[in-house]
Amino acid sequence: MRLFLLIVWCSVIFAAEARIGETSIQFVDRYGAPKDTPSSKMSDKSWPLLEGAIHHRYEYQGWRIRAAFLQLDGPAVRMEFSKLPNGQNPRIQDYELDAIKAANTPAGMTWKQILYDNPDSPNGPLAKLGEGYFANVIGEKMWQRTDGALLWHRSHLIVRLELPVARQHEEQLKIRKDQNTRASVPAF
Repeated sequence: MRLFLLIVWCSVIFAAEARIGETSIQFVDRYGAPKDTPSSKMSDKSWPLLEGAIHHRYEYQGWRIRAAFLQLDGPAVRMEFSKLPNGQNPRIQDYELDAIKAANTPAGMTWKQILYDNPDSPNGPLAKLGEGYFANVIGEKMWQRTDGALLWHRSHLIVRLELPVARQHEEQLKIRKDQNTRASVPAF
């Protein structure tokens, strides 16, 4: 019963409307003004949530929320949730993960657990199966929403949400970089 009440309480905190896909104006309405600082901007350049995107950081009820937008007034295409270092347990509990999932589940959509697949891994299919096995052992899990959005529970400390357009953007960047690299080869 206590767990049920805690899940309901967390659901109230995160409310039951979708967050991924909201605009930066909607983020301000929900979480307050961004907590962007010069050091966070440097961090976002060194470790971007999504290369080439506009990044904002928010703090909300003991949580840090990073969001990446491909356009100034466009939707958030990738987000990360983590706890602020304020004496609380930094580990994201199952009921907190459930609240994040519920908050990012629009009407008519559902989440389904899928085989772990790190999109940043350069490994081939067989090695990725091994990665998936070990990731499951250490608790990394992935879910896919009916519209293709992904939720990734990373090392019990971060929850990442992304729309399919985020991966498409990364693939386009990779293709352009490859084309530029090939075009820079001198005509021997």
